[in-house]
Amino acid sequence: MSRPLRIEYAGAIYHITSRGIDRRIIFNDDNDYQHFLQLLKEGADFFRVDIISYCLMPNHNHLLIRTRESNLSRFMQRLSVAYTRYFNYKYKRVGPLMQGRYKSIIVGSDEYFLVLSRYIHLNPVKVKGVDRKSFTEKELVLNSYRWSSYAEVLDIKKRSEYIKAREVLVNAFGDTILGREKYRRYVLEGLDEDVKIPFDEVKYQLILGAEKFVEWVKDNFIKGRDLKPHPMLKGATSSKEIKDIAEKVAGLYKVSAQDLLKRKSKYIEARNMVIELSYLANIKVKSLSEIGKELGGLTGSGVGYAHARIKEKMTNDKVFMKKFLDAGKSLSILET
Repeated sequence: MSRPLRIEYAGAIYHITSRGIDRRIIFNDDNDYQHFLQLLKEGADFFRVDIISYCLMPNHNHLLIRTRESNLSRFMQRLSVAYTRYFNYKYKRVGPLMQGRYKSIIVGSDEYFLVLSRYIHLNPVKVKGVDRKSFTEKELVLNSYRWSSYAEVLDIKKRSEYIKAREVLVNAFGDTILGREKYRRYVLEGLDEDVKIPFDEVKYQLILGAEKFVEWVKDNFIKGRDLKPHPMLKGATSSKEIKDIAEKVAGLYKVSAQDLLKRKSKYIEARNMVIELSYLANIKVKSLSEIGKELGGLTGSGVGYAHARIKEKMTNDKVFMKKFLDAGKSLSILET
């Protein structure tokens, strides 16, 4: 599989996610969290990177940053290598700590900037167990969580010199007593309500922003470069109709195409094939939410979860893998 495309330029804003291998713990105690934040501060100073929001969870972390120079890869490489060296020495282990390369999404509008900061700060209450607690209990977890920038947004006395927490507020509610209270209420809406998930609208697998920004990034950084999410995927410039994919798979399994486009289809294997082929054929030109709408009203995150689950199934089920490859090749989605 080709390496993820990295887009770098001065002034770029990114949402960054890094996870432990096999979702293993990367922070065991307070000292681990504190050491990572110290490395983050040092890297931000050295590479002139603005840390706008962050949340460190036991097995992953989220960063919302701005690079004042074209140096995202160097900043992240230093952070990852330095923390892995510290962690391995402390716990007497060897080998990589993080699962592959970090995931980066480039962000280009104030609307998504605000939504992303809320998403990042809500991480502590979205974990299994906490997510089923009462509103009051979740609010307590959110307010008491020590390893995110949420408190720094709300309380100017708690702000670190290197965390640019006020930038979350200035273009939306304002960095005032009233503005900070509005942001607090905005975040609390996400404790119980089904709030917008920012990654449903990602285009070309790595851009989140208004259409004009997406086109600007595409024209300046993507044209002519490889974005293949699958080693056998053809570099098509236009999407494949999802109804045509459903028809082809329906013929293979001798079922109705309409049944395969239902959200709760009883033909699970055939439905999975339609989802994965639709993902591969359309991810360059449609967001996950747009793909999901044509698949019976799946959410964008639902499409993403299904994609990850089906890839695992193909690894372990050779019969399904062969059917999948045959269908993809006949639809000219996969290389012959």
